[in-house]
Amino acid sequence: MNISNPIINYNVSATGTAARAGSGGAITLLQSTATNSPSGVNQVYNTHYVMAGASTASTLVLSTGDATGDAWTAPVLQVETATAAGTVTTAGLAKATVTASGLTGSPLDVSFSVALNDTASDWATKCRSALSSNTDVAAMFDISGETTAIVLTRKPVATYSLGSTDVEAAYTNDATLNVALDNDTSVGITTAATSANTTTAVVADGAFIANDDVDYEGIALDSPTDIYAVLIEHSCGETTQQLDYTIGTEYSGRLTSTPDKSAAVLLSYPDTTSILDTLSFTATSNSGLVKVSVVAVA
Repeated sequence: MNISNPIINYNVSATGTAARAGSGGAITLLQSTATNSPSGVNQVYNTHYVMAGASTASTLVLSTGDATGDAWTAPVLQVETATAAGTVTTAGLAKATVTASGLTGSPLDVSFSVALNDTASDWATKCRSALSSNTDVAAMFDISGETTAIVLTRKPVATYSLGSTDVEAAYTNDATLNVALDNDTSVGITTAATSANTTTAVVADGAFIANDDVDYEGIALDSPTDIYAVLIEHSCGETTQQLDYTIGTEYSGRLTSTPDKSAAVLLSYPDTTSILDTLSFTATSNSGLVKVSVVAVA
């Protein structure tokens, strides 16, 4: 994207309330502000990376916007399907027993009322409704299905939005996942002790890259002749992710993010041609989103 009249502001400040004996009131610990209007800056572009896996590497050639990374293995959410059978001959309660790693109360019985002459499709609908209404089950699974199918889809561990594209990070496959169907006080439901693992989970690995060699408007980049600043923003939807970055010999550092705390760093250099180089970064453990914005002279 072409820009004009850029103004870059730097501000770091913090205040604290003294609690030590003999001290009182609020004090300013540090405050420093600088404003700079860089000459000739007329371009900005942005690249997104979803980084996943034990150790994933990516690069961004700052002078071209060319982004590369380790091969991407797309995540797949686990799906389990139970199939209803039998017509109710005595009204009462039926139950679905859900077993899953991490599920509160597992194996968890979820009861629901059935009526006389309910067909398998009839009571499967009631079963799906009961599972959707159970807070423990609904916290882990999306419930769906038609006719006799009762489908549990494991919810993603995190979802990352890259413009109009969403990338869902999947949990590891749970071999213990099962949905059993049976009578409780009702009669006529055909006992189904096991369900089918219709889709095996796949955990994401590698780097998913969006906006490679294009600007915010999707237009191919003019090759920058100077780089004024690089902004790296990092967020993580899982437990934690560590991101190490380097730009040539000028910069190196580390960002660590959790679902409750994202991280960012703004890098600028007086000699703009010195950082007309390659940004390299490596993410370790889990999944996270990296956004790189580059302010440049075309």
